[in-house]
Amino acid sequence: MTQTKKPNTWIYGVNPVTEAVRHGRKCEALYVGQWIKGERLDALQDMARRREIPVKTVGRDFFDRFGGAVHQGVCASAEPAVARSLQEVFDEAVKNPAPALFLILDGVEDLGNMGAILRVCDAAGVSGVVFQSHRSAGIGPAVEKASAGAAWFVPLCEVPNIKHAMRFFGQNGIAVIGAQNGVAKTPWEADFKIPLALVLGSEEKGLRRTVAEQCDMLVGLPHLGKVGSLNVSVAAGIFLFECLRQRRAV
Repeated sequence: MTQTKKPNTWIYGVNPVTEAVRHGRKCEALYVGQWIKGERLDALQDMARRREIPVKTVGRDFFDRFGGAVHQGVCASAEPAVARSLQEVFDEAVKNPAPALFLILDGVEDLGNMGAILRVCDAAGVSGVVFQSHRSAGIGPAVEKASAGAAWFVPLCEVPNIKHAMRFFGQNGIAVIGAQNGVAKTPWEADFKIPLALVLGSEEKGLRRTVAEQCDMLVGLPHLGKVGSLNVSVAAGIFLFECLRQRRAV
């Protein structure tokens, strides 16, 4: 059966658009505000023209479609970031010599946090990010902007239920480790050198009880301050780079 081609999406902001063009993402056109000047913009336009992407100068009202988002007077109509199946993401990960490292998100709905998490995942070499099709920020223009383009490079997997994904990983030799406040065991006391899937919950609620119960192990960060919890993207950075530290120390 022939798959229906998904319509283009908007990406905006100098960094996300530059990364899209630099790495060969298919763009229908680049749109630049007529009031925008500078060397970075000139370089972006030159690069787009070399890749045969039409460059169009537009007025301020063209960017009204993005509401109050910080678009920096630059946007592009581009092919969307496409979520892969769980099996595809897993199969690709196990081809690599390094142990697989997945991130599962349980109810992260803030667009800025989602984008920041994907940026961390790109930097830490995460094998894939799994998130639900509901109660999730998903992937859209605001997430792409917040990720500085990383949403295009990190393997994404959208599933109806992350608990099914957790069971899939467990059945295929991937340890499932949940991050939860108030747990005594810290990430530097856990073995992150093994193939694993790290599960992070939302800032307000953390992991759902049924999700936490399905984890092989729970770990937490020591907390000495007065504020209740860290931003979930900050926590993601701490956990993922602890994985990287342990694996590079071997």
